[in-house]
Amino acid sequence: MQPPDPRLPPARRRTTLRRGLRIAVSCAALLAGVAGTLVGTDAQAASGADANAGAVNPYGSLGAQRPHWRVCDWYTSPGPGDPDWRDHPVTSCADVRAPLDWYDRSKGTITVRVTRVASTGGSARRGVLLVNPGGPGIDGSASATRIARSQPELLRTHDIIGFAPRGVAPSTSLDCGVDWTRYDSVADTRDRSPANVARQLANARLVGQACGDAEFAPYVTTDQTARDLDLIRAVLGERRVDYLGFSYGTWLGVWYAAAFRNRVDRFVLDSSMNWLSTPEEVFVESWARGFRRRFDVQFLPWLARHHDRYGFGDTPEAAGAAYEELRAAVAGQGRGTALDATQATVLYNSGGWPQWAELLVALRGDPTRAVDLLAAPRVPVGIPDSGAHWAIRCGDARWPRDPAGWVAEGDRLGARYPLAGSLATEQPCAFYPFATAHPAVPNAATLPRMLMVQNQLDPATPADGALIAAAESHQPMIFVRDAGNHIAYDSGNACVDARVNAYLARGARPGTVVCEGLPLPLDDVVHPVGAAGPQPPRPGR
Repeated sequence: MQPPDPRLPPARRRTTLRRGLRIAVSCAALLAGVAGTLVGTDAQAASGADANAGAVNPYGSLGAQRPHWRVCDWYTSPGPGDPDWRDHPVTSCADVRAPLDWYDRSKGTITVRVTRVASTGGSARRGVLLVNPGGPGIDGSASATRIARSQPELLRTHDIIGFAPRGVAPSTSLDCGVDWTRYDSVADTRDRSPANVARQLANARLVGQACGDAEFAPYVTTDQTARDLDLIRAVLGERRVDYLGFSYGTWLGVWYAAAFRNRVDRFVLDSSMNWLSTPEEVFVESWARGFRRRFDVQFLPWLARHHDRYGFGDTPEAAGAAYEELRAAVAGQGRGTALDATQATVLYNSGGWPQWAELLVALRGDPTRAVDLLAAPRVPVGIPDSGAHWAIRCGDARWPRDPAGWVAEGDRLGARYPLAGSLATEQPCAFYPFATAHPAVPNAATLPRMLMVQNQLDPATPADGALIAAAESHQPMIFVRDAGNHIAYDSGNACVDARVNAYLARGARPGTVVCEGLPLPLDDVVHPVGAAGPQPPRPGR
């Protein structure tokens, strides 16, 4: 899950299918595909029953594709603001054809961009590691490159594979065609006046209906994406795959494991959404609770510890009161929502806290600067500017459609979790008309053994849900005590990295353990949160 970019220009285009959506298919090709290129029926191949589990390729000509690998354009010519990718291992790109609709292949094909960093281990190579950075709606093309550079042990044992999921460029992308000139940003969502609430609902309707009208949207779901992953496996010639998924990538990884259990080898799920729950719970109440908890339990105490630098008060209570006083002044400048939304975004990773605190100091000195320093956001917090995000979030399951219910939800969550709770009313999924007929909801009792990784105070995917999912499906977990960033692995914690790598690279049997978090910026030691956060599972499982 990534923070939004409110600076993108308004989109006037209506629904489009881009980069390789080919729906026109001749009857002859269709008949040949049904008769000769598919192993089993479409219903069998898409049922999740793992038909032909022993075969590398149960997809006929689709699975027999040979990717045309080439060095990625972005690797050789980094864009403005991008890393110099040439400091990373060489990354190759290829496009794979996949059905537009796995349940009716007569509708044609799309393309899925796949990236590869080749293993350096020679005979030590054990297979492929698929990496997904989360979202939904995030391009994972460079994820393999980053992991390959920072975790050479994994590159020795694996070809590391990234991909842009369906709906996300440079794969066939989904453009909802939202006319952002009609979007009326709410200056202060904590103000629950009828006019403000009506504005939130109008914004939600604008986004939800536009995405619901998009031709491609019904085919951009977790279920369809999971089947694309198995096609990638087949095209790569692998019988089974290892997988590293972050945030939404845990949701996708578990759905893949539920549909293709016999294809699962070593799976790591970092910062888990509660994949035994519903998108509504995960993206609304859990979200609001997680951000408010990290704000109260870690950010305000941190701000108080550095009162000598920032002057917000030397206790969490004093710092909280000073923040609310500042917020009231900023709200008077029409930027109350912007302050809360940016504060929530900053909670993803503590690395930006010193810089953010300096900005808060500047605003305390002159609240009128809020107009220049805080852009009016599109809300909710952390949503990619991506049609694929809304198609998956809204289409994986049916959401409540009663606008009055979402007003009540914003009232309730806003009172309970003031930082982000009132954003719940602006819920495009209330106006999205489609829900998949094929939800691959995991059965906890039949999932394979995987390794979960979780920070105790993760704001975006709170540990409460991850702990429930781990307990019900009997999964081992690396629990990182007193840590609050969103994402635990490959973030500088040697305890976490060593255990994940031992499992992925050397096959060490995963067990539940507790790692200790790292000091926050400007702190010399870790400050325990004690009972204020979710408690770790019992070690040793």
